[in-house]
Amino acid sequence: MLRLPIRLLLILTLVAALAQQAYATTVTIHTEDARATLLALQNRSLRHEDAMKIAEMHGNQAVLQKLHEFKITSTTEDFANALYATAHGQPITKENEKDILFEIEEPKIPQLLALLQDIDANPKTFQQRIEQRIALFIPPNTDIHLEGYVVAAGDGGGYAFGGTDFFLNIGIVDDIVVAQETTTHELYHAVQGAFAADRELKIDNPQGHAQQACIASGHLFNNLYEEASAMYVGDLSLLPKSHSPAATRTLTDLNDGQKHIQNSVTLLEMSFIALNASEPVPYDDMYAVDFFGHGVVYNIAYVMAKAIVAQDGPQGLAAFLKQPTYKFVLRYTQLPDYGVDNDHPRLGPNTIAAAPSRQRLPLTSRQPQQGVSHAQDHA
Repeated sequence: MLRLPIRLLLILTLVAALAQQAYATTVTIHTEDARATLLALQNRSLRHEDAMKIAEMHGNQAVLQKLHEFKITSTTEDFANALYATAHGQPITKENEKDILFEIEEPKIPQLLALLQDIDANPKTFQQRIEQRIALFIPPNTDIHLEGYVVAAGDGGGYAFGGTDFFLNIGIVDDIVVAQETTTHELYHAVQGAFAADRELKIDNPQGHAQQACIASGHLFNNLYEEASAMYVGDLSLLPKSHSPAATRTLTDLNDGQKHIQNSVTLLEMSFIALNASEPVPYDDMYAVDFFGHGVVYNIAYVMAKAIVAQDGPQGLAAFLKQPTYKFVLRYTQLPDYGVDNDHPRLGPNTIAAAPSRQRLPLTSRQPQQGVSHAQDHA
């Protein structure tokens, strides 16, 4: 009499186990681009055609894409020329070739190759903590694959561009602790990319000042949420274990930002005013002021994410992967401690007023992800 229920229970248990295995967030990290670049820099016999092949690698094309965000127009040929010249000990005279920044990597090639070896030799050690951290901040039963590429050129310590690829520049992020923190940050940008369609609301053929201002404000909400959550998930508590210049700068910026959090609140408020002015500031110019360099607006973004997680837990932050990003700001203003101290600073009236306007006028598709790592961006 008991056999059928027991068999049925076993079958149901097996089905449940298989269902769990069917969903997974998996990560592959490629180091080939960085290794090829670093070995080429040491190769006095490097041919120009080989330098071109290295410049055409996927990660190195992302280096150029990132430079283009900084309004630097370096090309694949510029990358190859700079690589060839550096390998042969020749001076680099063209600005677009200098901007590849191989002078950062050249003095520490052995150190960087050793770091690559650490990443490759101990993939579980490097990735396991990252994957465990990310798992806390994604919806249950998430099934996505993310590709990471390590590079050794250009500016920015890490970046993503709105898709499921992310990039780590060990030329700037040059120790294992900072590499883990930055990879986690950028990996979460890739997670955001996987859910981008869930956050999008569109305006077809936007016309008129009000709609254009709405779109610009929507882009700012996007970047505010994206950087806020990536900074928090990246786990800045790792950085005191590192003594690299990149870690020191990040911690200095963060500590100073928390002491002067009202500066960040004010800049965010001024940004919404400028984007909604009768003669608005272009969004790219606003982004540069808010997020590049020392990234003043990062400070309020991080505080908001931290406060939401403290109240709602990691899944409270994960929920915004699938919601219009203005709701991240609105949730922050609803917290019980909102406005009572520097850990919960009150936002400006124009910032708050811009958020409910999203309810009346949906957002267009999201701004391409700028995806920078807080302390290593272009100054």
